Amino acid sequence: MRYRLVAILTGVALLVAACGLTVASGTLQGKSERYWQHEQAQQLSDLSQEEREAASSLSTKPKSFASHLPVVSISTGGAAIPGEPLRNKDGSYVLDEDGNHVYSTAEDGSESVSVQLKAFDAQGQANRLADEPSMQESCLVHVRGNSSRDFLKKSYALKFTDQEGLDKDVGLLGMSPSESWALYGPCLDKSLLRNYLSYGLAGEFMSQYVPQTRFCELFVNGEYQGLYLAVETPKVQEGRIELTKADPRSAQTSWLVQVQSYEDDALATETFLEYTLRQRNATYVEYPPQTSITRAQLESIGQELSGFEKALYSFDYDTSAYGYWNYIDVESFVDYYVVNEFAMNLDFGARSTFLHKDLRGKIVTGPVWDFNNCYGNFWDESGTEGFCIAEGSWYYMLCKDEKFTGKLIKRYRELREGVLSTQHIEETIDAAAEYLGPAVERNYKRWGVLFEPEKLDENNRLQPLERNPRSYDEAVDQLKGWIAERGAWLDSYIENLRQYSHESMVKKFNH
Repeated sequence: MRYRLVAILTGVALLVAACGLTVASGTLQGKSERYWQHEQAQQLSDLSQEEREAASSLSTKPKSFASHLPVVSISTGGAAIPGEPLRNKDGSYVLDEDGNHVYSTAEDGSESVSVQLKAFDAQGQANRLADEPSMQESCLVHVRGNSSRDFLKKSYALKFTDQEGLDKDVGLLGMSPSESWALYGPCLDKSLLRNYLSYGLAGEFMSQYVPQTRFCELFVNGEYQGLYLAVETPKVQEGRIELTKADPRSAQTSWLVQVQSYEDDALATETFLEYTLRQRNATYVEYPPQTSITRAQLESIGQELSGFEKALYSFDYDTSAYGYWNYIDVESFVDYYVVNEFAMNLDFGARSTFLHKDLRGKIVTGPVWDFNNCYGNFWDESGTEGFCIAEGSWYYMLCKDEKFTGKLIKRYRELREGVLSTQHIEETIDAAAEYLGPAVERNYKRWGVLFEPEKLDENNRLQPLERNPRSYDEAVDQLKGWIAERGAWLDSYIENLRQYSHESMVKKFNH
């Protein structure tokens, strides 16, 4: 692929910079340490010529397969992985009495199936299924996602267990140990890079936790499934979201919540924005877990969130006694805005939107989550212009304060000089695509139909049809082109955020 040449040129540019010469982007402003797999993991070029040739093969047969990337193999013992939406004979969805989708279950009626998972992550050699695995564990697995459950290429949720079936913390592919993981299968995102890029960039400048990721190639029951991204799921534990442990004897507790589509079996707490219809979906409590949370704690979480939201939507939202800054970590809300606005995350405030709070702290946004539909990859064309976050949920009122909009503008300008500069992002995309190398070709040997939108249903393609890329190179160029245009628009119009805090807009909210 042409990204080999780009990567070489990128390496030369980095060498020039190391020698003290000036590059266009200068020193990356706001950059912190972040593990980028394409920079720090085993490269195809690190292998011997024999191993490199094996890993460059396009074979996806288990006996001849080899990769420079980590490989994950799942064996279900012949059982189907549950979690796919059921359909009637005419192709329509099976719905329950409330109009919700009905999903497939395991033979015993459970939502997950027990599997054996092997991971191959050797250094200095290609990874093969015949090798000794670097990890072998039992886990529960089901198809994950909401609308993405309809994708041809499925994503999976993993929960590792011990011999007694209890949760077990496992460090998958070198990441922090946990029982919960996501195996994300890029499908609608033909570049394969949106989530990897987004988590990586956010991790370079956000002070709050951002999930770690690792690319791998996946086999299920000996059948090649393509290129996947293993992702740490939002979880309260050491190495992820670190909060004071919940005590069931106390109503006051640390918590983690997610705004998400309505789910029958999830634990929701009612908030001010929801019952005043300013928020489209429910707020579900992820921590404390359902198995230990008390009714008093559930009510307390709702009260704390509603207390902030009521103050925010009151005449006192910008007063010293009841101002929003008394309730929230303002800087986290600023960074969360910038990363989602830049990516034009149209799911914000409706799904995959997290908040957390330590027992002794303020409300913090995040972690950021799920950028599959971002950067112009939404089903319907959204373009690259306009503000999509400023009038949603909490930001509708936060942006009424000129100090807050000033912080947004200042932070955006700072990040565009470094981490979010077009040059830095394009170099990262090119280097990551080059790192994946033959894995991309193997993935599209398996999923080449994704480049033929005429053969796909509406869930697996963009509208109108001409928006769908016809090759991997086109998909990557499309991603880079959208980012360049989005950055250019925001550069020109970011000051327009001040319109939301102008006196003509806020006078009805003031005393």
